[in-house]
Amino acid sequence: MDSPLRLRLSRAAGFDLQALSKAANGLPAVNVARPSAFGNPYVVGGPVDRKQVRRWGWNFGHLDYVCADNMDAVRRFRACLLTDEAIHSHVVKKLGGRNLACWCEPDEDCHADVLLWFANRPQCQEVQQ
Repeated sequence: MDSPLRLRLSRAAGFDLQALSKAANGLPAVNVARPSAFGNPYVVGGPVDRKQVRRWGWNFGHLDYVCADNMDAVRRFRACLLTDEAIHSHVVKKLGGRNLACWCEPDEDCHADVLLWFANRPQCQEVQQ
């Protein structure tokens, strides 16, 4: 089976995310753009999205932080995701083995790439004695 990939959402008439996803590699897709449960709370050129912070269950002390570009927003998102061990199994369960869709351009840094890597990375197995 093919590896999950990032897809780009569209507002074009007749756009069907699941049809695009199935045609790309046969996998189902999940929309991870804001305001979905998996959207990036870090906003380029604006303050952190407070509703998105609450969706993740994160407690930020820097809600007025403004990201200068996608790279900064993705880097901060990655750091938050990696340190929030309580959410790890939920992300893997909901996003593993699925294509992820966002509004970012294909050549832009995107938090969906972080989620793809995270949800589909090899999992450590408990050592048997």
